[in-house]
Amino acid sequence: MDHTMARRVSVTDEEILEQFEMVDAPVRTAPEMAQELPIGQDGLRRRLKELEGEGRVVSRQVGARSVVWWKASIEASAAPES
Repeated sequence: MDHTMARRVSVTDEEILEQFEMVDAPVRTAPEMAQELPIGQDGLRRRLKELEGEGRVVSRQVGARSVVWWKASIEASAAPES
């Protein structure tokens, strides 16, 4: 019997990226997106970091524990200031 665990993707990258189109705001947080998707906050943060590594999203820490995310297609002039 094979005991290796395959990574099961319950949410596609496209579904995550669509979350940025569903609100009238330039940025989103992982907790608010996790409420809309069938994935936990930790799993979503991991996936967002993967998407960031691929250049599809960008993040910025805005407080001691708060990180905001936005699609990389947003022009630099529209990105939040640090």
